[in-house]
Amino acid sequence: MSEPAERPDEKVLTSLLLAAVILAAIGLMREGPQYDNVLESWRFFNSAFFIGALVGFLGWTQTFRIVPTLSLKPADRQPWIAAFALGLIFTVGGSWLNRHYTTPTGHSIVAEIDSLKEVKDERWQLSVKHSDGVYQRYQLTKDAAEALQKKTSVRMEISRGALGFELFTRFEPNP
Repeated sequence: MSEPAERPDEKVLTSLLLAAVILAAIGLMREGPQYDNVLESWRFFNSAFFIGALVGFLGWTQTFRIVPTLSLKPADRQPWIAAFALGLIFTVGGSWLNRHYTTPTGHSIVAEIDSLKEVKDERWQLSVKHSDGVYQRYQLTKDAAEALQKKTSVRMEISRGALGFELFTRFEPNP
């Protein structure tokens, strides 16, 4: 018995979902490096992606009254693509929201500068060696990078983001 052909309206919806995935992936390429500055960024990224994927999957199945199945046949793949697209969108949006609406905590960390280099579009990467010997990379603006040129240590200010995840928001030379 052959599989039923995908209807034209299903093809259009699938195409729109795939376009959303591509746009969200482009957004993640732009916003992704900002995860370097978040403390416990792996937990933040995974939480945002999982919540977005869950909302996307459940929202799609409830909106279109689809019974979820573990199948990637043309008619059954739309909830999975919607889940992936919304997972990426939540990841990008969550990072942007957490980064743009911060509250200073008054805490800071001093670390030894390992390297400082320009990567792209006036974005800089700072690699530091923390007191416990762990190396970590952070994203900087051009102004912060210029202030740290030829310095040996950096003071990094910690702020709490809008979603509750702490991140490094200010990088200054350590006197």
